[in-house]
Amino acid sequence: MAFEPDIIVTGPEPSEIALVAEVKITSRSIDDSERQLKNYMAAVRSPVGLLVTPEHLRIYRDQYLPSPGDSIVRVGEFNLTDLLRFEKSGNATADALGFERQVQSWLETLSTESGLAELTPELRRAAQMYIVPALTQGSVRSGHPRLPITA
Repeated sequence: MAFEPDIIVTGPEPSEIALVAEVKITSRSIDDSERQLKNYMAAVRSPVGLLVTPEHLRIYRDQYLPSPGDSIVRVGEFNLTDLLRFEKSGNATADALGFERQVQSWLETLSTESGLAELTPELRRAAQMYIVPALTQGSVRSGHPRLPITA
């Protein structure tokens, strides 16, 4: 199955991708998710990528080097445990969808001063440098259809 990011921020032109985010409910297979995210970023020429779990945020930046394998680097890793406070319900599908929606909502708040004020100083600097520029230029949306959860 082809990789699809969970959240996309498009630029002023809808075809321009300013940021892609992969959201994982667990840290299991995080290295595989990182590899897929980097490959996707290179393919669609996204300058910024995020890998988000309930505990951590990894930020990636494309440096536009000649070698695609070396071009996308991790520029930061931050603890999100106290910030997102996501609690699993035990239903894996509902948890994944709920966390994805929570991350999208959280990203949308980062374009406001109050959203940035909740962050640690280190994460605030990284958000202002890598995430906020993408948010102010474009719109945040799901990277794939989100089906409703049925009981």
